[in-house]
Amino acid sequence: MTEICHHNIQPHGVEVCEGALGSVTLKDLQAARLMNVESLANIPLSPETAQDQERRIRREIANSNERRRMQSINAGFQSLKTLLPHTDGEKLSKAAILQQTADYIFTLEQEKTQLLAQNNQLKRFIQEFSGSSPKRRRAEEKDEGIGSPDTLEEEKVEELRREMLELRQQLDKERSARMQLEEQVRSLDTQLHPERLKVITQQVEEEQALIQSQTLLRLQQIHAADRQTHSPQVLAPPTPPAPTHHPTVIVPAPTLTQHAHHHVTVVTMSPSVHTSTVSTSRQNLDTIVQAIQHIERTQERRASAEEEQRRAVIVSPAHVAMDTACSDTDTDTEGEDCSMK
Repeated sequence: MTEICHHNIQPHGVEVCEGALGSVTLKDLQAARLMNVESLANIPLSPETAQDQERRIRREIANSNERRRMQSINAGFQSLKTLLPHTDGEKLSKAAILQQTADYIFTLEQEKTQLLAQNNQLKRFIQEFSGSSPKRRRAEEKDEGIGSPDTLEEEKVEELRREMLELRQQLDKERSARMQLEEQVRSLDTQLHPERLKVITQQVEEEQALIQSQTLLRLQQIHAADRQTHSPQVLAPPTPPAPTHHPTVIVPAPTLTQHAHHHVTVVTMSPSVHTSTVSTSRQNLDTIVQAIQHIERTQERRASAEEEQRRAVIVSPAHVAMDTACSDTDTDTEGEDCSMK
């Protein structure tokens, strides 16, 4: 009589067989099987019964292996569930556990990359603020207890001096290279566009001649006004220069333009001479303008002083003026003032 048995796996890994005899544990079943095998070993079996028994034993071995595999899988899912955040008391399927685990790993990888980037940035900031190489910093940290703070400060000062010297040398090199490039550009420009250089030089010289003529005119006007102020008629206001002075001032202009044309012929030969003449002419113009300004300032000071004296004479008391007029009897005008009194 064969007995039908349904195997069920309990939570604690105990196999229970439910059949006609009731619930039996796995250990009881194994013991009964061993007893049946021992009893059957003494009984001669037919070939069909031997094959059935062998097939049954193989099936039982496969079932036990499958149970062990499922138990290990369940244990792995349980450990994953405990590692996931905010899963206490939640009932999750295996697919949900796998999905949440993948998401959690992805977020952890992103946080790791962000932390690495912040780490590198902080290291770079530390290197920039410290101003020294990592090897030197390590050596200073090792020798921190040996060296005194004074020596460390001196070393830092020397390093700063060396850096300043290196920067100055680099700056000088760049300046020299820039000047050489500018000279090359000028020479190429003069070679490629000589006519334009002539036109520019002629314009500069004409402007210079015009400015010189205007400055000479201004100087002569100032000298004429100065002579009028120093003349015996002190109380008379300064008169503007007569228009007859203009032809005498404009006469030197053609000679200046001729000299300017002469300079143009010389400048076309070499651009360095052009630059030197322009610079000297500008210096001369600056000196002339400064002289004009100085003369104007002195003239203004003199005019202001004379105006103050004139006002002081007018504002003085009347009886003092009359006494002084009566004391002087040499001139007729003063005698008339006394008779008017």
